[in-house]
Amino acid sequence: MKPRKCRNILNGIAVVGIGLCLLSNIPALAFVRREIIAGATFLLIGDLVFGFIFLRCPHCKKLLNFRWASQSICHNCGERLD
Repeated sequence: MKPRKCRNILNGIAVVGIGLCLLSNIPALAFVRREIIAGATFLLIGDLVFGFIFLRCPHCKKLLNFRWASQSICHNCGERLD
């Protein structure tokens, strides 16, 4: 998987997880607050696992940096990332 596509998926999952955390603060949804927070926690942990599995250099298959904008080349092999 290309790093840009992987980072877009990671960002989308993180935004949904954070949105669920914010949604749990609405007083009308207090009766399902625990379930919403559990779902958001599951999504954010899944986001990290997804990143460790798929956020890799397409050339040398080493793990890339999790900082989004700071990496345009692989620090292991020196190849440019698309």
